[in-house]
Amino acid sequence: MRTKHKSIQKILYSHFIVIMLGMLCASAAVLSLIQYRNLRANAEREVEKTCAAIAEDIDMQISQMDTICLNAIHSTSVKSSFAAYINNTYASPYDRSRLKSTLANAITAIKGVDFSIRQINLYGFTGGSYGAGNYTGELYKNAPEQPWFEAAAGCHGHRYIPPAQTNSLFSESAGTESNRYYLSLYRMYYNEYMHPEGFIEVMKYYDILFRHAYAPNSSYDIHVAVYDSDGRLLFPLAGEKKAEQYFYFPHKSSESLEIFNPCENTREYVCFSEADYCGFTVAAAVDCAEFLTPVYQSLFWIIFIFLLLFVLCLIFANAISKKISAPIKNIYHFLSHMDPQQQFHEIRMEDSGIIEIEKLRASLNEAIRSLKNATDSMLLLREQELQAQMLALQSQMNPHFLHNSLLNIAAMAEEGLTKPVAQMCRDVSSILRYISSNKEQVSSVEEELEHCDLYLKCMKLRFGDSLQYEFDVDDSMLDLPIPKLCIQLLVENAAKFSTQISPPWHITIHGYIDETCWYIEVKDNGLGFDKETAQRLRCQMDRILQHGLLPSLELNGMGILNIFIRFYLIYGISFIFDFGTLPQGGAIVKIGGLFDEKTKPL
Repeated sequence: MRTKHKSIQKILYSHFIVIMLGMLCASAAVLSLIQYRNLRANAEREVEKTCAAIAEDIDMQISQMDTICLNAIHSTSVKSSFAAYINNTYASPYDRSRLKSTLANAITAIKGVDFSIRQINLYGFTGGSYGAGNYTGELYKNAPEQPWFEAAAGCHGHRYIPPAQTNSLFSESAGTESNRYYLSLYRMYYNEYMHPEGFIEVMKYYDILFRHAYAPNSSYDIHVAVYDSDGRLLFPLAGEKKAEQYFYFPHKSSESLEIFNPCENTREYVCFSEADYCGFTVAAAVDCAEFLTPVYQSLFWIIFIFLLLFVLCLIFANAISKKISAPIKNIYHFLSHMDPQQQFHEIRMEDSGIIEIEKLRASLNEAIRSLKNATDSMLLLREQELQAQMLALQSQMNPHFLHNSLLNIAAMAEEGLTKPVAQMCRDVSSILRYISSNKEQVSSVEEELEHCDLYLKCMKLRFGDSLQYEFDVDDSMLDLPIPKLCIQLLVENAAKFSTQISPPWHITIHGYIDETCWYIEVKDNGLGFDKETAQRLRCQMDRILQHGLLPSLELNGMGILNIFIRFYLIYGISFIFDFGTLPQGGAIVKIGGLFDEKTKPL
C-alpha cells in the first residue's frame, strides 16, 4: 500500500493537536463529572427541601384544624349548648332562637380569629346538627345518614379526614362559593359515661390548605401529590392536571429515586416527605429532562470553555508548527516553484538556528552555483550553435533568391526589355542588401512586406498584367516581429510555381489576428502541392519536432522546409505552420504564432 505523504507542518500540527486535544478532553471530563455531581446534588436538595416544606405546611394546618376540634370537644359550653339545642326541639320560637344564639356564640368563641377555618359543624350521634362559619344555622343533616359516619365512628374519637368535597349548604346567596372544595376533619366525642354523644367537623378551604402544593416555591415545575396514611390520594383533585397520571405512593419506601412514568412516557425524579402530625405523605416529582436542565446549562459553559481553549490550541499549534517547519517549507517551496527565468537564484532566508537546516541550505546553494556555471557554459555553446544554424539557413537564401532573380533578368533581356531590366537590377540590388545582412534574425512584418512588394514589382516588369498580387494585412500586425525573409521566400515560391500555368497569375498575402494568435497566409492560383511532395515535407517536419534533428537542405525545393526550421529554432514548438492545396486550385501556406497583450509572438 502506498503511503500518503504529508508536509512537515501538517505532521507537527496533527501531533500537537492530538496531544492538546487529549489533555483538554481529560480535563473537561473530570471537571464535568465534578460539576455534574455537585449541581445534581444541589438540585436534589432543592426538590427535597420544597417537598419537606409542603409537608410541614400541610401538617401545621391540619394541626390547627385538629386543635380547634379538640378545643370544641373539651368545651363544656359548646357541648352543653348543642345538647340543649337538639333536646329542646319543641321549645317556643323564642327559646329556640335563644338556644341558637348561645350555641353560635360558643362555636365562634372556639373558632376564634383563625379565618382559615371556614366552618365548624356539630352532629348529634342519633340526629340533629348545627353549624357556624360560612353558614350559621341548622344543617338539617343526621350523622348516621352521612357517608363519613361509619369511618369516623370507627376511629373511636381519633381524627378522621375524608377526601375533599363541596358543601351543598353553602350558596352564593349566603356570600360563599358553592363549588369551592373543603377539607373536613372529624372527631367523635363522648359524654361523662363514655358513651358516644356526637361528632365535630372542622372545615377548611381545600386550596388554602394545599396552597404550597399548588404553587411550590421552587425553580422547577414540580408535580405534587399528597396521600393519607392509607394511601388515598388527597391532592390533587380528580380532573386537575396530572391528578391521576401516576400513583407514586408505592415508592414511598425510598427517600428519593428515579422512576419511569408510563403515563407521561418520561423519567421522573421523585422524593417523599411524611408529615409528622397528620401522617400524610407528600410526593414531589420532577421530569428528569427539566430537573437536569440547570445541570446541562452549567455544563454548557464547560463545553464553551473547552471549545474556546481548543480554538486557542489550534491557533497555538498552527503557530508553533509553522515556525518550526518554516525553514524546511521555504526550501521546499523554493525547489518546487523555481522560475525558469530565476532558476539559479540561491536560497535566501533568515537564520533558523537549526544546525541541520543551515547545513542543508549551504549545500543546496553550492549545488545551485555549480549547476549555474555548467548551464551557462552549455547555453553559450547552444547559442553559438543556433546562431551558426540560422546564419547557414539565411545564407542559403541568398543564392536561392539570386538564382531566381538572374533567371528573370536573363529572360527579360532576351525579350529586349532594356528599361525593365535596369529597374529590376536596381530593385534586386536593394533586396540583396536586405537579405545579405546577417545582424538580425528577425524582422518586422512591415519591412518584410516592403521587400516583398519590391520583388513582386520586379516580377510585374517581366510579366505585366499577367501577374496580379494583393496585400491584405491588418495594420496592427505591421510591428509584429517574424523570422527574416519568411514572407519573401513564400512569395518567391508562389511566383515561381504559379507561372507554370497559363496566365493570369494571382498572388495574395493575407494577415489577420484573432483572440490568441496571429496568421499570415500566402496564396496563389498555381498547381498547388502534389501529394508526394506534401507527404515528404510533413514527414520531415514531424521528425524535426519529435527528435530536434535538422536535415541537410538543397537549393531546389528547400524554401518551405527552410522557413519551418527557422520558426522551430526561434520559437521551439509554439508556432503555427501549415500548407496545402486550395479547393479551387493553387497553393496556400499559413504561418503564425501566439499573440499576447503586447502584440508580440510568444
